Amino acid sequence: MLQQGENTSITARYRFQPSVFTTLLTLLLVGIFTALSVWQYQRAAYKTQMAQAVMQQTTQAPLNLNETSVDWPAQRFRPATVSGYWEAANTVLLDNSVHQGKAGYHVITPLRMANGQHLLVNRGWIAVGANRQILPSIPTPTGGVTLTGTLESPRSKPVFLFGDMAADTEGNQRWLYLDMAHFAHKLGHSLAPYVLLQTSESADGLRRDWPAYSNTAGMHIGYSIQWGAFGLIVLSAYVSLNLRKYPSVTSKETL
Repeated sequence: MLQQGENTSITARYRFQPSVFTTLLTLLLVGIFTALSVWQYQRAAYKTQMAQAVMQQTTQAPLNLNETSVDWPAQRFRPATVSGYWEAANTVLLDNSVHQGKAGYHVITPLRMANGQHLLVNRGWIAVGANRQILPSIPTPTGGVTLTGTLESPRSKPVFLFGDMAADTEGNQRWLYLDMAHFAHKLGHSLAPYVLLQTSESADGLRRDWPAYSNTAGMHIGYSIQWGAFGLIVLSAYVSLNLRKYPSVTSKETL
């Protein structure tokens, strides 16, 4: 005798049902994290190029600035020598210059070369002292001098200074940053677009232990990976939270 029966089985079916809001939010966040990841990767590439440029230039023979023109900025970080005369009356003090945790100034003095050209020299660092209203006195030779140093970019306007705040807004020797065009105008002479970081010794009491260039490409690579991982986390959460499981009942007849 035959018997007719029915076997029932339950299976799961998945449906992807994201809302418009979550989709737009996910696209926004993934886009932001991807852009940040790419930006940090580009920063790492730039830092690597800079490290290579530093290595290439620092191992070259010093340029004689009295005889040779500078290919700027390709020869940034290049050692150099120069002879001339200080124009001490036009010395400025770059404020907000911290050295080993102490507040101070970088001392910038124009040097008049034998050919009449002018070059700004960062002679070194000096502490502020007990009273900021009293500027430090920097002894400066009156005769001819010969210096050695490194070609470097002038310190640009700090990011915390908004608007068109002048470098010498305090009206004295203290400058907030090095405005080359303004300095040239006050000096009455054109200036080279670079400064010389003095490395040769001088009896002026200034500190010249300049920090070595640090290649931070690895740090930026780490940040790039971090931002990329955040993007993947957001994308994974978007998929998992919007993938819904529904039970599906199926039946089979048996005899």
